[in-house]
Amino acid sequence: MALPNLFIVGAAKSGTTSLHNYLNQHPDIFMSNLKEPHYLINKEIGVDRIPSGITNYINYLDLFLEGKEMRYRGESSVMYLMYPEIVIPKIIHQFGKDSKIIIMIRNPIERAYSGYQHVKRYNLMETLSFEESLEKSEDRYLENRNMTPASRYLELGNYYRQIKLFLESFPDVHIILYDDYIKDINKELCGVFSFLDLENKDIDTSARHMVGGWQWRSQKIKNLLISDNKLKSLFKIVLPSQTLRIFIRKKIMRYIISKIPEIHKESREYLCRYYKDDVKKLSKLIDRDLNYWTL
Repeated sequence: MALPNLFIVGAAKSGTTSLHNYLNQHPDIFMSNLKEPHYLINKEIGVDRIPSGITNYINYLDLFLEGKEMRYRGESSVMYLMYPEIVIPKIIHQFGKDSKIIIMIRNPIERAYSGYQHVKRYNLMETLSFEESLEKSEDRYLENRNMTPASRYLELGNYYRQIKLFLESFPDVHIILYDDYIKDINKELCGVFSFLDLENKDIDTSARHMVGGWQWRSQKIKNLLISDNKLKSLFKIVLPSQTLRIFIRKKIMRYIISKIPEIHKESREYLCRYYKDDVKKLSKLIDRDLNYWTL
């Protein structure tokens, strides 16, 4: 059986997609083609919250069959970090306490705003302003069984308790700060290979993944392009070539998207106050001064 033994557990919007793809280039690492199966939490939080998630154990293991001869087989379900009480016992029981854990974290204020913009881009259920979504995120999540956990914008950034539980439960946990990662990706990759006791390899980091910074110009355009509809089906019939469809889509996107605005000053100040104590405790926990995040 090809069991996973490497887990990138979060946090969302902290560089996990690019790390997943870069690690997959190493000859001793296989990362699942479905980056975020979220197998370890799907049943507990509600199977309708993550439509592309996997709930069946055999289907989950099938993700790693291609990597059965490799030293590491990994996946990157970014919501795992927020549910340590569910995830940690499952990893230990099903895959062993010697599993390797990688945690990527980003300034929680930037992460919250980036997370909101990401959900607003790809999820039809996000129709509120950032400020409204912060106020209603937890109530909305609890009341609507279809709401994605990625909409828990505040809770996702409360790293201290989440990381503390992983550090207490596993002997091998590697933490990457987003600031360090974007400053020198190759240095951080070298650190990951050292953590995994693997030979350092040259990785092509030129490809960009899940590029943000944009928003739809209108809700109608968003609904048309990301929902299932007859027009999209007809488009696929008329243009069967996926390469040509992607080319045309890129051309059209120039006219139907715009750059996202800066976070409002009042919202930033509110989030600085909200996260201040958590960041202070996290700084002591991982021995890195992160208090500049909330200045």
